[in-house]
Amino acid sequence: MISVSTPDPDRTDAANRGRAHPNATPLPARRRALTVVMAVAAAPVLTLWALVVAQWDPLVSLDREIATSLYAFMRPLPEAAHLTEVWTETFGTWSMRVVSLLAACWLLLRRWISAAAWAATTVFLANLFGLFLKLTVDRSRPEFADPIGTGVGPSFPSGHALMAVVGTGIVLFATLPLLRGRARPLAWGVAVVIVLSTALSRPLLAVHWTSDIVAGVSLGVFTLAGTLLLWSFLPPIARRWDRPANTSAVRA
Repeated sequence: MISVSTPDPDRTDAANRGRAHPNATPLPARRRALTVVMAVAAAPVLTLWALVVAQWDPLVSLDREIATSLYAFMRPLPEAAHLTEVWTETFGTWSMRVVSLLAACWLLLRRWISAAAWAATTVFLANLFGLFLKLTVDRSRPEFADPIGTGVGPSFPSGHALMAVVGTGIVLFATLPLLRGRARPLAWGVAVVIVLSTALSRPLLAVHWTSDIVAGVSLGVFTLAGTLLLWSFLPPIARRWDRPANTSAVRA
């Protein structure tokens, strides 16, 4: 005979509070790690921001040297340049914004309300930080007589690199709890490949300086770690609409 027992509501609520998303519970234990990641990620973007604004000669010269070398490598390879252009737009700024918001909607449909709010907030802040740096620095993009690709707006930091990190990070956060075994490291590997290849596609197309790419990736990691850290401090009341983990027990 099978019977279904329902635990005391007060105990159930207390046990499940804040456990709507499988990643919700471990996060408080990882606050120190998230803080370290934030600090490490902030250092490159802040340093490069200061050096680019100051037009530090060694950095400017290095950026120009790398840009010239990559342009000379890609210019005789129109097919490779076309494939690079397709790749960079497939995982470009707008594509990853859409993917990030779709992931947030999926979390919302799963009733992981606080996680969905985290994802949407992360996308918003990442774009806000990127726009702020672009407007304050107002750096010109590389210019060549016969350009390979096209870029719009100020160069620093790379929006493609920034959103590649943020978009893949949000998708990973949403899907990793559903994966088991080898699928988890495979997902991490795919995410890393997407981020690195998308970021590298920008200087290969001669539309960004190398320092723009480093700053974009660093800013993306900083934003992800920072919003996850803040999300880990959400009080129980902020998770009251999240889907409960288990509200009933089934026993034989």
